[in-house]
Amino acid sequence: MKKGQEEEKFGFKSIISDLKVVLKYRELLILCFAIFVSMIGFGLVMPFLPVYAETYGATDTLIGWMMAVFAVVRLFFSPVGGWLADKIGRKPLMVFGMFLYTVVMFMFGLANTLPELFIYRGAQGAASGLVWPVAMAYIGDVVREEDRGKAMGLYTLTFATGNAVGPMLGGLIAGNFGLSVPFFFTSGLALTSGLLLLFGLKESFEGEMQRRGEKVKRMTRIKNVLTKPMGYLKSITPHPVTFLGISIGSFTVFLGLAVLYPMLPIYGKNLLDLSVTQIGYIFTIIGAVQVVFMFPSGTLADRIGKKKMIVSGSLMASIFIGAIIFAIGYYTLAFIVILYTIGRSLARPSIPALVTSLTPKQNRGKGMGIYTFFQNMAWAAGSFVSGMISDAFGRKYPFIFAFFVGILGTVIIYYFVTEPEVEESG
Repeated sequence: MKKGQEEEKFGFKSIISDLKVVLKYRELLILCFAIFVSMIGFGLVMPFLPVYAETYGATDTLIGWMMAVFAVVRLFFSPVGGWLADKIGRKPLMVFGMFLYTVVMFMFGLANTLPELFIYRGAQGAASGLVWPVAMAYIGDVVREEDRGKAMGLYTLTFATGNAVGPMLGGLIAGNFGLSVPFFFTSGLALTSGLLLLFGLKESFEGEMQRRGEKVKRMTRIKNVLTKPMGYLKSITPHPVTFLGISIGSFTVFLGLAVLYPMLPIYGKNLLDLSVTQIGYIFTIIGAVQVVFMFPSGTLADRIGKKKMIVSGSLMASIFIGAIIFAIGYYTLAFIVILYTIGRSLARPSIPALVTSLTPKQNRGKGMGIYTFFQNMAWAAGSFVSGMISDAFGRKYPFIFAFFVGILGTVIIYYFVTEPEVEESG
């Protein structure tokens, strides 16, 4: 890291200056808009999917499984998407994934049975697995090393903005036109985004198949991943221990997030007597806080280091997700959730930025695929485990579980992750 950067005063002017830097990357802006569109869809679906499923007779258990099936499918598609991105290039995967997302959201609106909702939810996870990890690899390709923290901050900012806009927009559309209409609306936005990716992006990486027509021995590589994981990591990154540490550590961050989404509405409704409207406000607050903190945390990471941001943010998020059990009403819950979200926002942009720094360009798709595999495993595990813990011990205990797992992950990152030196650009 440059010494001058480290000593530079961090404030509003520096944030604006850094924003101007990343706005010069045309491909980054197009990509971020595409992700913004997909996250609007995610925000549209998340608050209303349980209600939509109830109209088809879904029980609470089935609704929980439906929340998890997205992550389970994405769990398997993310490494595949990353691997393919290193073979055929980034752009084809992202374009195909966005067009698949277009079809899936349209079919959601036409669904007539509960099994259809499960199928489309799984297909949504497949589309997500093809777009998100490949998009992060693409950013690593087109953005210089010294700007990646800022770029990932902008990228995650689009996530947060979409998550904030989605529930509000979905509420207006569903309230005036019906529960199925938000899905059609999202499908139209996704189609627009897919066309932008198709005609607006340049390929950032010439895949191995394009370069030399290599016949890939897929089963052998899968066997190597399963039987010799450290050997495989050494083949894609010169920092295998750090890569494994950040993957396992980030698993805990997203495990906490996965506990929050299915359990917080239940906890608020049944233990704090919150109305559905108040619960909606809580999730809007989460999105708004992320919008405020995501990009500044990325720019700060480029100054003081990504590891420092990840450790401090993960520690803060872990403490305050555990503190949710001390909430006594709407306002105390909102205050605690704000602090939790600040911590998560401090850590989140730095994690993928660090992962891209650990992998050379030709292996970056594989690296992001493995990282998102851990992330999606956390989503799936959190959805399944939190419900079982709640049924077995009570509705406060999923948050206690998230606290201890988060602290463990923070310790893992602190001791096993070493941030590589940033090469001076000359």
